[in-house]
Amino acid sequence: MIYKNIDSKEQELNQLKKLLKQSKNPKQQALIRADLARVENGYQAEKDNAYYLDFSFKDSPNHILLHDIRIEHNGQVAQIDHILISRLRIEVLESKSFSGKLTIKGDGSLNVEYGKKVQTFPNPIEQNNRHAQILSEFLKENMELPSNHKLLGIPIDSTVLINPQTTLTNDTLPDGFTRADSFKTYRNEGIDKMGVVNVFKSIGTAMKIDRAKEIADFLVKHHSPKTYDYSKKYPIKEEEKVESIVIPQQEEKLTIEEPKKESKTPLCSKCQSDTIEIHYGKYGYYFKCLSCNGNTAIKLTCSNTDCKPKLKKSKLNFYQVCDVCDRNELFFTNQEIKEVV
Repeated sequence: MIYKNIDSKEQELNQLKKLLKQSKNPKQQALIRADLARVENGYQAEKDNAYYLDFSFKDSPNHILLHDIRIEHNGQVAQIDHILISRLRIEVLESKSFSGKLTIKGDGSLNVEYGKKVQTFPNPIEQNNRHAQILSEFLKENMELPSNHKLLGIPIDSTVLINPQTTLTNDTLPDGFTRADSFKTYRNEGIDKMGVVNVFKSIGTAMKIDRAKEIADFLVKHHSPKTYDYSKKYPIKEEEKVESIVIPQQEEKLTIEEPKKESKTPLCSKCQSDTIEIHYGKYGYYFKCLSCNGNTAIKLTCSNTDCKPKLKKSKLNFYQVCDVCDRNELFFTNQEIKEVV
């Protein structure tokens, strides 16, 4: 059964990708790329290997599987990729994955060939053994163990799981190493090879499955994931941003020009003066300008094109009349001329 899944690394990956995009320093970019590749490869290896472990043990009532457990104890840290708890023991599993060609040397150290370049890594079994020791001490000091575990603690084994996609040059894997997809077979073969003494010893330290569940619950409760702030490791000097003062634009007032109304006061067509009056001549009524003495024709309009409006005089007033539309309204008034005595 699965008690805990892998913690997501998406936040770390996104932060590194953002820093890589922001950085303008080639040396810093190279370091960020290295960290990005390391986190991506490690995360992918854990997920790939977790898939094979889940497939083998998720339905087993006698096995408890935890992924990605980090324990802090007495100033030491155990970052464990996978933990498999059974009635007989605890197994600490370390995931390894490489894009280059992997060679496991006789001392357990790793050589990875990337083209013509070879990179060496320390023995992962020794690293895993240290994690197993921290885990053993942590459980012994913080849990009430049954009598058969008080003296020596719970038996803890360690195994290194190689991602099946990794290219291996070794014909035979050394003890402590196996491919993730072959772990169950590797484990069963190890049980078959146990001598009589070791079998009785394992039976003597066996625990009930409920006790195994208590241990799993305790580890999940004390899991202390660490979040990495890569912005402190790779500080990016942002260019000073000049804040432009944005002046709010005034709303454009939509000016709707009203149609110009014809002035009710007629004007002289020559000098635009309004000091005019109506006179009568050879061709009928017209405006006479008192300023420039110019003449302006009078044009009468009506609402109907069939209308034939005309002027009708009454003393100083002139009325526009129309028999068709029955119109009769004041059109213009001449000024009264007073004689000076």
